[in-house]
Amino acid sequence: MPKIEPPSLSEHIFKTYGSLRIGIGILAIALPIILAGIGFFKYGLILQDSISAYYHAFVATREFPDPFAVAGHGVMRNWFVGILWAIGFFLILYRGYGRRENTALNIAGILLITVAMFPMDWACGETCPKVSVHGVAAIIFFVSIGYVCIFRSGDTLELVRNPSDRQAYMRWYRRIGFVMWSFPLVVALLEFFKLHPFGSRTIFFIEVAGIWAFAAYWLIKSREVARTNADLAIASGNLVRPPRKSGAVEYWLDTAPLSKAE
Repeated sequence: MPKIEPPSLSEHIFKTYGSLRIGIGILAIALPIILAGIGFFKYGLILQDSISAYYHAFVATREFPDPFAVAGHGVMRNWFVGILWAIGFFLILYRGYGRRENTALNIAGILLITVAMFPMDWACGETCPKVSVHGVAAIIFFVSIGYVCIFRSGDTLELVRNPSDRQAYMRWYRRIGFVMWSFPLVVALLEFFKLHPFGSRTIFFIEVAGIWAFAAYWLIKSREVARTNADLAIASGNLVRPPRKSGAVEYWLDTAPLSKAE
Protein backbone atom coordinates (compact mmCIF):
# COMPACT_ATOMS: atom_id res chain seq x y z
CA MET A 1 0.00 0.00 0.00
CA PRO A 2 1.49 3.38 -0.98
CA LYS A 3 2.41 5.66 1.88
CA ILE A 4 0.71 9.08 2.06
CA GLU A 5 3.39 11.71 2.49
CA PRO A 6 2.73 14.54 5.00
CA PRO A 7 2.62 17.33 2.37
CA SER A 8 0.05 15.39 0.33
CA LEU A 9 -2.06 14.72 3.41
CA SER A 10 -1.93 18.39 4.46
CA GLU A 11 -2.96 19.50 0.99
CA HIS A 12 -5.86 17.06 1.06
CA ILE A 13 -7.01 18.36 4.46
CA PHE A 14 -6.92 21.99 3.34
CA LYS A 15 -8.78 21.19 0.12
CA THR A 16 -11.44 19.43 2.16
CA TYR A 17 -11.72 22.49 4.39
CA GLY A 18 -12.07 24.70 1.32
CA SER A 19 -14.72 22.40 -0.10
CA LEU A 20 -16.76 22.94 3.07
CA ARG A 21 -16.82 26.69 2.38
CA ILE A 22 -17.83 26.17 -1.24
CA GLY A 23 -20.47 23.63 -0.20
CA ILE A 24 -22.15 26.18 2.07
CA GLY A 25 -22.33 28.65 -0.80
CA ILE A 26 -23.64 26.14 -3.34
CA LEU A 27 -26.32 24.81 -0.99
CA ALA A 28 -27.50 28.36 -0.28
CA ILE A 29 -27.74 29.15 -4.00
CA ALA A 30 -29.55 25.88 -4.66
CA LEU A 31 -32.14 26.24 -1.88
CA PRO A 32 -34.66 28.57 -3.60
CA ILE A 33 -33.99 27.02 -7.02
CA ILE A 34 -34.73 23.51 -5.77
CA LEU A 35 -37.81 24.57 -3.82
CA ALA A 36 -39.32 26.58 -6.67
CA GLY A 37 -38.13 24.32 -9.51
CA ILE A 38 -38.98 20.87 -8.17
CA GLY A 39 -42.08 22.24 -6.51
CA PHE A 40 -43.40 23.52 -9.83
CA PHE A 41 -42.22 20.91 -12.35
CA LYS A 42 -42.80 17.81 -10.21
CA TYR A 43 -45.79 18.81 -8.10
CA GLY A 44 -47.36 21.71 -9.98
CA LEU A 45 -46.82 23.99 -7.01
CA ILE A 46 -46.99 27.69 -7.84
CA LEU A 47 -44.28 30.06 -6.63
CA GLN A 48 -44.88 30.69 -2.95
CA ASP A 49 -45.01 34.00 -1.11
CA SER A 50 -41.91 33.12 0.93
CA ILE A 51 -39.18 30.50 1.20
CA SER A 52 -40.57 29.31 4.53
CA ALA A 53 -43.99 28.67 2.98
CA TYR A 54 -42.55 25.65 1.16
CA TYR A 55 -42.62 23.76 4.45
CA HIS A 56 -46.42 23.75 4.28
CA ALA A 57 -47.44 24.37 0.67
CA PHE A 58 -49.08 21.68 -1.45
CA VAL A 59 -51.57 21.47 -4.28
CA ALA A 60 -55.21 20.99 -3.27
CA THR A 61 -56.51 17.39 -3.24
CA ARG A 62 -59.83 15.77 -2.52
CA GLU A 63 -58.63 14.90 0.95
CA PHE A 64 -57.33 18.42 1.57
CA PRO A 65 -59.23 20.82 -0.70
CA ASP A 66 -57.86 23.92 1.06
CA PRO A 67 -54.04 23.85 1.29
CA PHE A 68 -54.05 26.93 3.51
CA ALA A 69 -56.12 25.15 6.15
CA VAL A 70 -53.67 22.26 6.70
CA ALA A 71 -50.17 22.76 8.12
CA GLY A 72 -47.07 20.60 7.75
CA HIS A 73 -48.01 18.70 4.58
CA GLY A 74 -45.76 20.59 2.18
CA VAL A 75 -44.54 18.58 -0.80
CA MET A 76 -41.14 20.34 -0.53
CA ARG A 77 -40.93 20.13 3.25
CA ASN A 78 -38.17 17.51 3.32
CA TRP A 79 -36.05 19.51 0.87
CA PHE A 80 -36.55 22.68 2.90
CA VAL A 81 -35.64 21.05 6.22
CA GLY A 82 -32.83 18.91 4.78
CA ILE A 83 -30.95 21.77 3.11
CA LEU A 84 -31.27 24.04 6.15
CA TRP A 85 -29.97 21.26 8.39
CA ALA A 86 -27.05 20.66 6.02
CA ILE A 87 -26.05 24.33 5.91
CA GLY A 88 -26.56 24.65 9.66
CA PHE A 89 -24.31 21.70 10.43
CA PHE A 90 -21.68 22.94 7.98
CA LEU A 91 -21.61 26.28 9.81
CA ILE A 92 -21.22 24.50 13.15
CA LEU A 93 -18.51 22.14 11.87
CA TYR A 94 -16.59 24.92 10.13
CA ARG A 95 -13.83 26.26 12.37
CA GLY A 96 -13.39 30.02 12.07
CA TYR A 97 -10.06 31.82 12.28
CA GLY A 98 -10.63 32.71 15.92
CA ARG A 99 -12.99 32.30 18.84
CA ARG A 100 -15.19 35.23 17.82
CA GLU A 101 -15.80 34.01 14.28
CA ASN A 102 -16.28 30.45 15.43
CA THR A 103 -18.80 31.51 18.10
CA ALA A 104 -20.80 33.58 15.60
CA LEU A 105 -20.85 30.73 13.06
CA ASN A 106 -21.91 28.20 15.70
CA ILE A 107 -24.76 30.49 16.74
CA ALA A 108 -25.77 30.96 13.10
CA GLY A 109 -25.73 27.21 12.48
CA ILE A 110 -27.85 26.43 15.54
CA LEU A 111 -30.32 29.16 14.58
CA LEU A 112 -30.63 27.89 11.02
CA ILE A 113 -31.49 24.43 12.33
CA THR A 114 -34.00 26.12 14.66
CA VAL A 115 -35.60 27.81 11.63
CA ALA A 116 -36.06 24.38 10.07
CA MET A 117 -37.41 22.72 13.22
CA PHE A 118 -39.83 25.52 14.12
CA PRO A 119 -41.63 26.27 10.83
CA MET A 120 -43.57 29.43 10.13
CA ASP A 121 -47.16 29.59 11.33
CA TRP A 122 -49.75 28.31 8.85
CA ALA A 123 -53.50 27.87 8.74
CA CYS A 124 -54.02 30.54 11.37
CA GLY A 125 -54.84 33.50 9.13
CA GLU A 126 -55.25 36.78 10.99
CA THR A 127 -54.70 35.03 14.33
CA CYS A 128 -51.07 34.13 13.54
CA PRO A 129 -48.77 35.56 16.24
CA LYS A 130 -46.60 38.52 15.23
CA VAL A 131 -43.53 37.00 16.93
CA SER A 132 -42.43 33.39 16.49
CA VAL A 133 -39.43 31.19 17.20
CA HIS A 134 -39.04 30.74 13.44
CA GLY A 135 -38.93 34.47 12.77
CA VAL A 136 -36.69 35.42 15.68
CA ALA A 137 -34.20 32.64 14.83
CA ALA A 138 -34.07 33.79 11.19
CA ILE A 139 -33.41 37.41 12.22
CA ILE A 140 -30.59 36.55 14.65
CA PHE A 141 -29.11 34.19 12.03
CA PHE A 142 -28.71 37.07 9.58
CA VAL A 143 -27.31 39.30 12.35
CA SER A 144 -24.70 36.65 13.21
CA ILE A 145 -23.62 36.19 9.60
CA GLY A 146 -23.54 39.96 9.13
CA TYR A 147 -21.18 40.19 12.10
CA VAL A 148 -18.84 37.63 10.51
CA CYS A 149 -18.86 39.48 7.18
CA ILE A 150 -18.18 42.92 8.65
CA PHE A 151 -15.93 42.22 11.64
CA ARG A 152 -14.22 38.89 10.98
CA SER A 153 -13.86 38.54 7.21
CA GLY A 154 -10.77 40.74 7.17
CA ASP A 155 -8.75 38.45 9.43
CA THR A 156 -6.88 36.88 6.51
CA LEU A 157 -6.68 39.87 4.16
CA GLU A 158 -3.09 40.69 5.15
CA LEU A 159 -2.07 37.78 2.92
CA VAL A 160 -3.54 39.47 -0.17
CA ARG A 161 -0.47 41.17 -1.64
CA ASN A 162 -2.18 43.61 -4.00
CA PRO A 163 -3.60 46.52 -1.92
CA SER A 164 -6.38 47.21 -4.44
CA ASP A 165 -7.45 43.56 -4.37
CA ARG A 166 -7.38 43.65 -0.57
CA GLN A 167 -9.64 46.70 -0.52
CA ALA A 168 -11.96 45.13 -3.10
CA TYR A 169 -12.41 42.04 -0.94
CA MET A 170 -13.11 44.16 2.12
CA ARG A 171 -15.69 46.26 0.25
CA TRP A 172 -17.49 43.14 -0.90
CA TYR A 173 -17.48 41.60 2.58
CA ARG A 174 -18.83 44.74 4.20
CA ARG A 175 -21.51 45.23 1.55
CA ILE A 176 -22.67 41.67 2.03
CA GLY A 177 -22.60 42.13 5.80
CA PHE A 178 -24.79 45.23 5.63
CA VAL A 179 -27.18 43.34 3.33
CA MET A 180 -27.40 40.64 5.98
CA TRP A 181 -28.15 43.21 8.66
CA SER A 182 -30.62 45.19 6.57
CA PHE A 183 -32.56 42.16 5.33
CA PRO A 184 -34.71 41.64 8.47
CA LEU A 185 -35.38 45.39 8.69
CA VAL A 186 -36.48 45.59 5.05
CA VAL A 187 -38.84 42.64 5.48
CA ALA A 188 -40.28 44.13 8.67
CA LEU A 189 -40.87 47.53 7.03
CA LEU A 190 -42.53 45.98 3.99
CA GLU A 191 -44.83 43.94 6.19
CA PHE A 192 -45.62 46.87 8.50
CA PHE A 193 -46.49 49.28 5.68
CA LYS A 194 -48.06 46.56 3.50
CA LEU A 195 -45.73 47.31 0.60
CA HIS A 196 -45.41 44.72 -2.16
CA PRO A 197 -43.28 46.11 -5.03
CA PHE A 198 -43.02 42.63 -6.57
CA GLY A 199 -46.60 41.59 -5.91
CA SER A 200 -47.49 38.80 -3.50
CA ARG A 201 -44.05 37.20 -4.02
CA THR A 202 -42.16 40.26 -2.73
CA ILE A 203 -40.95 38.52 0.44
CA PHE A 204 -39.86 35.48 -1.56
CA PHE A 205 -37.64 37.53 -3.88
CA ILE A 206 -36.17 39.53 -0.99
CA GLU A 207 -35.43 36.30 0.89
CA VAL A 208 -33.72 34.91 -2.21
CA ALA A 209 -31.56 38.06 -2.39
CA GLY A 210 -30.58 37.64 1.26
CA ILE A 211 -29.82 33.94 0.87
CA TRP A 212 -27.75 34.51 -2.27
CA ALA A 213 -25.83 37.33 -0.57
CA PHE A 214 -25.00 34.81 2.17
CA ALA A 215 -23.84 32.38 -0.55
CA ALA A 216 -21.76 35.10 -2.21
CA TYR A 217 -19.80 35.67 0.98
CA TRP A 218 -18.73 32.02 1.19
CA LEU A 219 -17.81 31.77 -2.47
CA ILE A 220 -15.81 35.02 -2.42
CA LYS A 221 -14.12 34.00 0.83
CA SER A 222 -13.25 30.63 -0.73
CA ARG A 223 -11.63 32.45 -3.66
CA GLU A 224 -9.63 34.72 -1.35
CA VAL A 225 -8.38 31.87 0.84
CA ALA A 226 -7.49 29.75 -2.20
CA ARG A 227 -5.43 32.61 -3.65
CA THR A 228 -3.45 33.22 -0.47
CA ASN A 229 -3.28 29.72 1.06
CA ALA A 230 -4.54 31.27 4.29
CA ASP A 231 -5.45 27.90 5.79
CA LEU A 232 -1.88 26.68 5.39
CA ALA A 233 -0.42 29.95 6.68
CA ILE A 234 -2.48 29.80 9.85
CA ALA A 235 -1.84 26.09 10.40
CA SER A 236 1.90 26.74 9.99
CA GLY A 237 1.85 29.55 12.55
CA ASN A 238 2.69 32.22 9.95
CA LEU A 239 -0.28 34.34 11.02
CA VAL A 240 -0.78 35.56 14.57
CA ARG A 241 -3.56 37.49 16.28
CA PRO A 242 -2.82 40.95 17.70
CA PRO A 243 -3.13 41.53 21.46
CA ARG A 244 -6.67 41.29 22.76
CA LYS A 245 -8.52 44.56 23.29
CA SER A 246 -9.69 45.26 26.82
CA GLY A 247 -13.42 45.32 27.38
CA ALA A 248 -16.04 42.95 25.95
CA VAL A 249 -17.45 45.41 23.42
CA GLU A 250 -14.03 46.45 22.14
CA TYR A 251 -13.01 42.81 21.88
CA TRP A 252 -16.02 41.66 19.85
CA LEU A 253 -16.07 44.70 17.57
CA ASP A 254 -12.32 44.74 16.95
CA THR A 255 -11.56 44.39 13.24
CA ALA A 256 -7.77 44.14 13.52
CA PRO A 257 -6.65 41.38 11.11
CA LEU A 258 -4.26 38.56 11.74
CA SER A 259 -0.68 39.65 11.05
CA LYS A 260 2.33 37.85 9.67
CA ALA A 261 4.56 36.32 12.30
CA GLU A 262 7.99 37.87 12.58
